[in-house]
Amino acid sequence: MAKHHQNFTSDQVDIFHRLSQEPTLEAANDADLDIGPELQGALNATIRNAKKYGYSRERIVERMNQCLPKIGKPITVRQLNAWTAHSKEFSEFPARWLPAFCRACNCTSAIRVLAQAVSHDLVDQRGQLALELGYGLVKKRALDRRTKQLALQLTGENA
Repeated sequence: MAKHHQNFTSDQVDIFHRLSQEPTLEAANDADLDIGPELQGALNATIRNAKKYGYSRERIVERMNQCLPKIGKPITVRQLNAWTAHSKEFSEFPARWLPAFCRACNCTSAIRVLAQAVSHDLVDQRGQLALELGYGLVKKRALDRRTKQLALQLTGENA
């Protein structure tokens, strides 16, 4: 039986080490964290796309208010217009209502802008399952490798 040896050079990335590391906020450049233009672009693109499915700005606001029953004063179309207008320099979309906007439009592109700013990404349920499967396969491969090493040690063969 042929033995398979892997030799790693110093410039190769260890996949197990890579998978165990989380991105840090320190890695992001502070100048890159101003996401105003990207967020506004995502909001406007979402609204344009929602029109294709019959959602006017009025309907989007109505659906947002349904998602936020305890906010007191309902969100208005005028507010939505101000939050998404390029000319309204000091009117920014409130982050606390972003999930309601995304649910109302059935689109997560605006939240994706936030996640990507801190080196993360969103995945849907299918993507999450695929990710878990991938991690499971990587763990299984490592366990298989370790099991083989132990078996070889027990039988006295060289690894």
